[in-house]
Amino acid sequence: MENKFKTVSIDGLIDRHIGQLGTAKRALYEQRLRIDLILHSIKNRRNTKRL
Repeated sequence: MENKFKTVSIDGLIDRHIGQLGTAKRALYEQRLRIDLILHSIKNRRNTKRL
């Protein structure tokens, strides 16, 4: 049986669809991702403290 699918790393997908490290588009993506992670962390902290 032949495998029709190719395994690709998440880094490879990000490089292909968003851009290589060092490009403006990739920098914007990384910045937005960090902001989203920080906001998610704050939301979880507030929920656990019931604020």
